[in-house]
Amino acid sequence: MLAHAKFRAILLCLLPLSGCDKLIEAINSGAQAVVEDKTGGLTGGPKTSDDHLSEKLDAYIKCVNNQSDNVTDSASRYFGWIADPKAGPTGKESPHGLYQIREIKTCVDGINAAANLEPDDTEIETAGKAYVDALTAVEAIANEAYKYYDEDNFKDDKWVKAKEMHPKLLAAFEAFTAADQVLRTVVATRNDALQERDLARVETEMGKILMWHHKKTMLLAKKVMDTGDVALEPVFALDLAKFEPVLTEFETQLEAMNAYAKDHKEEADSVTSFSSLQSGCEDLKKAAKEMLRRKRDNKAFTKDDFERFASGPAEWVEGSPPKLSHEYNELVQTSNGLSYSFYKPPAK
Repeated sequence: MLAHAKFRAILLCLLPLSGCDKLIEAINSGAQAVVEDKTGGLTGGPKTSDDHLSEKLDAYIKCVNNQSDNVTDSASRYFGWIADPKAGPTGKESPHGLYQIREIKTCVDGINAAANLEPDDTEIETAGKAYVDALTAVEAIANEAYKYYDEDNFKDDKWVKAKEMHPKLLAAFEAFTAADQVLRTVVATRNDALQERDLARVETEMGKILMWHHKKTMLLAKKVMDTGDVALEPVFALDLAKFEPVLTEFETQLEAMNAYAKDHKEEADSVTSFSSLQSGCEDLKKAAKEMLRRKRDNKAFTKDDFERFASGPAEWVEGSPPKLSHEYNELVQTSNGLSYSFYKPPAK
């Protein structure tokens, strides 16, 4: 079965680089807004190596976040009504078809352009090319199958083309899943290191301002997700010795961020939708605690739970990795949507 046939892929967090130089300039000049420009991120000065890396990663992250779920959902719908994914349709099913793969040109063009940006990175560029090749291939066969099932053509050819397309669909979905996993692993590794460096820079130059708390909280949220992304069977593989301290660290930081935002209301209000980020963090914390309690109390997943995992929505099962990943993905979307265009950092 496909690795991503049941659960949605984990989104990647795209946090803007802080641009401490511009923030300091704004404070010293008494400016009321910090506006992003096209030179050094928010800095207004020459681009740093991390600025260049951030621009390069941006295309890969947007592609993985926006395109991969479409393919994953299409595969999930298709394999959801086929009893034996290896054998394929028998002609006795009541087919639900599969989802159409949306326009991929923006994604493909973005990754191809990113390959020519600084810095040169053979590993990520190779992974990106493999992703584009796999995406292009799966789009072709999936959309052919989508049209076939959408028009009920299996009623006319007695499932001949359905059976002919199945091995091609299976191969294309498996190849895409493999390419997607390689690319997101490479990108996540680069992005995690980039965000850690930027977090340290913010603290050194500006202190633990709201932007620092935002970045720190999201880095810890990812650790919660990574530690909680475990197998459901043959046993629920959550390692409490690793998961509990990571969750505690996230909860402690979340409390610190909320306290800071409360004490610096003007600063928090200058970040669009910051309260939505706080709510999303609370939802992730709740989902993580449900998982912890399920493992601690040895509460096994039921037959109904496993049927829900198979048919969806898997995130409806309390205390499960799919629910945790759902809340994390919602949080990442919220975080990626925040705007610091009118950010008012505190006077240093």
